[in-house]
Amino acid sequence: MVFLIRLAGKMKMLSMPKSLHEVFGTQQTWFEVIGVGLFAVVGSGLIYGLLSGPEVDVSLWRSVFAWLLIADILAGCIANFTRGTSQFYATRPSSRWVFIAIHFHLIAVAWLCGEAMLPVSYIWAYTIVAAIVVNVFQQSRYQLFIAANLVAYGLILIIALALPSWLTLVSMLFMLKVVFSFGVDHFAHERG
Repeated sequence: MVFLIRLAGKMKMLSMPKSLHEVFGTQQTWFEVIGVGLFAVVGSGLIYGLLSGPEVDVSLWRSVFAWLLIADILAGCIANFTRGTSQFYATRPSSRWVFIAIHFHLIAVAWLCGEAMLPVSYIWAYTIVAAIVVNVFQQSRYQLFIAANLVAYGLILIIALALPSWLTLVSMLFMLKVVFSFGVDHFAHERG
C-alpha cells in the first residue's frame, strides 16, 4: 500500500480530453483515473449482483441502463474528491449549478428497477436541497461542517425509509456524491 501511495505521488498530471472535463476536470493522474474506473465497475457490479437477485425481474434494457447509472453514481462519488474535478468546478460556478440540477440518477434507477418512487423521491429532493445549501456556502469556512451534517441527517432518512439493501446503498452513495463529494470544494485551501 505504501508503494502505491509513493507511486501515485510521483505520477504526472494527464491532460484530459474535453469530453471528460465534467468527470475528471482538465487534468488528472492515472492513479486517480484508474481508481475512479475500478470503483465504478467493481462497485456497480457488486451492487448489480444484489440488484439482479430473485426478487427483482426487469428487462435487459432496463438492467443495462440501471447498471450504467449506478456506475456513474459511483464514479462521481470518487472522482469528485480528486483535485482535477474539484478544481474544475471551483472555477466554474455556473457549471456547479447545472451539475446539481441534472442529477436525476437515483429516480431513474428506481424507475428502471421497478422500485417505489415516493421514498426515492424524498431522498432525491433532500439530496438536491442539501447540495444547494452546501453550494451556497462555497466560500464559507463552515462548508465542510454543513455538508457533513446534511449527509449525516440524510443517512438517517435513507435508513428510516427501509429500502431494499441495494437501493439503500445506491442512495447513500448518491447522497455522498452530490452533497459531500461534489458539493464541497475540497481544495479551496490551495487557492488561498
